Amino acid sequence: MNKLTLVLTVLLLPTLVLAAMNPREIMIKNDEARRVHEFEAQCKLTTGEKIKNFTLYRKVQKDGIHDSTLTRFHEPAEVRNEGILIVENATGRNDVLLYLPNFKKIRRVESQQQSGSFMGSAFSYSDIAAPHVDDYTYKTLREEKCPGAEASAQTCAVIECTPANDDVKERTGYSKTVLWVRLDNYMWVSGDYYDTDGTLFKKLEAKQIKMVDTQNQKWLAHDLVVQNLKTKDYTHLEFSKVKVNGGIPDSTFTQQNLQKTN
Repeated sequence: MNKLTLVLTVLLLPTLVLAAMNPREIMIKNDEARRVHEFEAQCKLTTGEKIKNFTLYRKVQKDGIHDSTLTRFHEPAEVRNEGILIVENATGRNDVLLYLPNFKKIRRVESQQQSGSFMGSAFSYSDIAAPHVDDYTYKTLREEKCPGAEASAQTCAVIECTPANDDVKERTGYSKTVLWVRLDNYMWVSGDYYDTDGTLFKKLEAKQIKMVDTQNQKWLAHDLVVQNLKTKDYTHLEFSKVKVNGGIPDSTFTQQNLQKTN
């Protein structure tokens, strides 16, 4: 291979990768890249001047597809010991349970309510749960330079994701999502979310994308910023002290554990 051929190959490699892969294959790669078997992290959720701190636990269920997620809030005092348990299932109608310690009560968040605000933030309950490849159909819109300073040297595939059925549309509250997926590590760095009327509703940016499991080549965005274009609210979600594959017991993701307090 002469020098000119080598240079052209390097320059055209992202385009060749995109041409060789259909959008579903790219999103399968995305799923593989971000699906950490289990992790826990300290999280800081900032909306305006309001700050909430919580611990997040997530683990892939025994089917290897669906996740269980527990968030346990610590600060401020008015939300201390509140917890949210999200257990995904094959029907697409996830079980979301909210524990309110002041009332010693568990409240179920129904599917049509899961597009509502997560603890007063611009994120929804469905945003906190991980998406799944089979929940959507895909179309490649284009290939372009990735947005944002952190990924600006990379090439992104811009992929339109449309809910595969009404259950997914109801749960998420989105008619479609457009994602910018890096072609070097297959992590998405930006997303546009459209409401059920087809109007651009939210914009989300993922930063500080770090490999957290070198053995299995798994990545996690440690910094997420979402903007609600209707309310003009911004929410910043930061992850720290991430622990991967430390042996989180399945009992963590039960109603009994949800009701435990410190």
